[in-house]
Amino acid sequence: MATLKEITIAAWLHDVGKFAQRAERNELYDKQLEGQFCKPQNGGWYSHQHVVYTAGFLEKFKDVIPDGINVYDVRRMAASHHNPSSYDEWLVAQGDRLSSGADRCKLLQDVDEGDNPVKFYEKPMLHILSTLHIEGRGKTSGAHCSMRPLAEDAILSSSNNKIGKDDYNRLWNLFEADFLKLKGLDYNDFMQALNSLLERYWWCIPSATNSDADISLYQHSKTTAAFAATLHAWHKENGMETETALKDESAKKFRFLKGDISGIQKYIFDIKTSDDNAKLLRAKSFQLSALSDILAQYIVGQFGMPSANIITSAGGNFMLLLPNTQKAMELIPQLQLEIETYFLNEFAGKLAVIISDGIEASAYDVSQKNAQKLINDIGYNADICKQKKMQKALQKHGAILDGFYAELQKNGECPKCGVFPSVGTDTDGHALPCKSCDKLTEIGAQLVRSASLVYKAEQLGHFGDMVKVSRKESVPHSASINTYVPGRPLAYMPYTAPRKDTQNNDLLTFSDIAMLATGNKKLAMFKADIDNLGLIFSSSLSERMSFSRYADMSHMLHYFFSAFYTWFLQNHTYTKLVYEDGKRQETKVKYADTIYTVFSGGDDLCILGAWDAVMHFALDFQKELVKLTNGNPSLSISGGIVLASPSVPAYMIAASAEEELENSKGRMESGKVVKNAITVFGTTVSWEEYEQCMNDGILLQECLSENKLPTGVVYKMIDFARRAEAVQQGDVSELLDMRNHLWKSNFRYVLRNVKNDAKGEIRNKLLEFATSAEKMIKSRIAVSYALYTQRKS
Repeated sequence: MATLKEITIAAWLHDVGKFAQRAERNELYDKQLEGQFCKPQNGGWYSHQHVVYTAGFLEKFKDVIPDGINVYDVRRMAASHHNPSSYDEWLVAQGDRLSSGADRCKLLQDVDEGDNPVKFYEKPMLHILSTLHIEGRGKTSGAHCSMRPLAEDAILSSSNNKIGKDDYNRLWNLFEADFLKLKGLDYNDFMQALNSLLERYWWCIPSATNSDADISLYQHSKTTAAFAATLHAWHKENGMETETALKDESAKKFRFLKGDISGIQKYIFDIKTSDDNAKLLRAKSFQLSALSDILAQYIVGQFGMPSANIITSAGGNFMLLLPNTQKAMELIPQLQLEIETYFLNEFAGKLAVIISDGIEASAYDVSQKNAQKLINDIGYNADICKQKKMQKALQKHGAILDGFYAELQKNGECPKCGVFPSVGTDTDGHALPCKSCDKLTEIGAQLVRSASLVYKAEQLGHFGDMVKVSRKESVPHSASINTYVPGRPLAYMPYTAPRKDTQNNDLLTFSDIAMLATGNKKLAMFKADIDNLGLIFSSSLSERMSFSRYADMSHMLHYFFSAFYTWFLQNHTYTKLVYEDGKRQETKVKYADTIYTVFSGGDDLCILGAWDAVMHFALDFQKELVKLTNGNPSLSISGGIVLASPSVPAYMIAASAEEELENSKGRMESGKVVKNAITVFGTTVSWEEYEQCMNDGILLQECLSENKLPTGVVYKMIDFARRAEAVQQGDVSELLDMRNHLWKSNFRYVLRNVKNDAKGEIRNKLLEFATSAEKMIKSRIAVSYALYTQRKS
């Protein structure tokens, strides 16, 4: 019988033949194998002919498979998944069926579309984010994925509704060349590099070309490997390695477990000193992203499962698929105690971790008609476990401060985190940082210059011992950072920071970044996240939900907020308008030169930068989300922007930005909460209104700079906006002030001496603000933008 390693490789590559068949790589097809792997049909043709291509691929590239792996068994299991005849072949076959969420009986040779049937290789993959629908929201037409490697802006939806063999063939040539680069790797390095290779080339290939062509071949293959490995472990431990037992759909063979790191943002921003502020923010953000991945890898490793069993991992959350065995019942409580204890010792209560008890499930529960209910139940179980977070560790170990109270008494607290004991004092008698902060500062300095990353997830230890970042591009057993290298895994790390110049590795401080702002030298923080994320994952696909689709949704959002975000920063600009000695100057400024990434990934982001750059970035990035989803109204983003002096502690700026974000989340229309908004200068608007506000702000900036409009008039507009808001909100004390009710006539009086320019824009634009209290209130954004461009201090 095949080993777990062989089963896992076979499951990952079981559908490589679909890719080869659509690319018409007929050199891989051996007609003599049809009767072995395909079932003949009444018409004389063989169904599922792609499995013969799979067999041919594994024969041609057998030297690439790691040493110690029986390639014959891998080939046999992978190619037999539609016509299995042995127990281990049935493992891959069952994994394939569970992954798809439905038992597909045959590959459709054509998709019937009236007089113009679409060949199976002509139908592109639906972009799953364009198909989501939340009740009460409008719908958009489904868009597609571009048929190209996953890099740069490939993740954005495409309107192309037809592809062909040439598209597949171009992609195949790239895939085949890079697959050869896996030759010579040991099993662990091979599997990690294979995952990144398939993600890069298979993300845009539909696993099936029927009407629901919205599951990528990458995610389908990954979840097939997860289910096959889990079935192998369950049946082996229960001594039931038979085809009959394997086909039992009622037995609870699976356990889905969720992990969640709690208190992330408070931990990231809780820095007690301005020394090394940027390095610590960057390092803490990376630490939490890395810990999520490390914990997920550690847990599946304890169960002897491959990394494919990590269904999702992003934003401090992960979902795992584990065998529901007696070993699991004993091991999960042990791991909960171990991991909670680790967090108590490492973070002293600043961070909490929740490892759920998990939900058991059968093949019937996993089927497409029941998948949505199961996924919701997994989430409910995790929420219940959150009510008892850290209880196992606290009950066993008691208060964490008892452990280092003596050291606190001796050396005082760390000047950076204010939690752990200082390791001593320097020559001037100042307290030195604790070991944890010292190591994080070191990692933070390395992150933006690093080319490779190594995780050590075999055992839990100090964070600095479990990760290694290096400037060297080729470090043994490492992942390449942000740049795909054939034969190596790829890690996405969106930790950008402006540099002093292209030849200088020195990074700009927050004060340096503020000096890049137009007019007033202030920073701005933009915090944003996806609206209604719980609803998106719990109901937006309804009966179409499957674990492959669930994983694809999570993967696309995480990629957008990590890899795409990084590429966008480095390749997009905003127009900086300044007036020097009365002369107008327009320059294109790259976002990466003015914006510092605090965190980005999962479904949210937080940035700091020159205030005007941040205001432009917020609008431009929201437009990219619209492109990602093809304007799907069920998937939107809300954000908040706050301006501050660079001397203000980061945690105070973050708290204000969070308040503005919450205001955006509460935006109302027709008595309903609609979100999909941004709040800045204390004013909440839709994104369409924000774009108009920005255009108006730039117009007012031009008018002020060219002396076409008195500054006093613009300043008075802030007061008129306040008065209009007071009347609209119905504050009793404000209503008694009759002056507030006269805001409109007073405003028109102030405008009496303002003349139009040649285009007739200035006075007409200002009068437009006076047409309603709503417009006057929202003018605060444009007016404030313009005024900030004029201030010099």
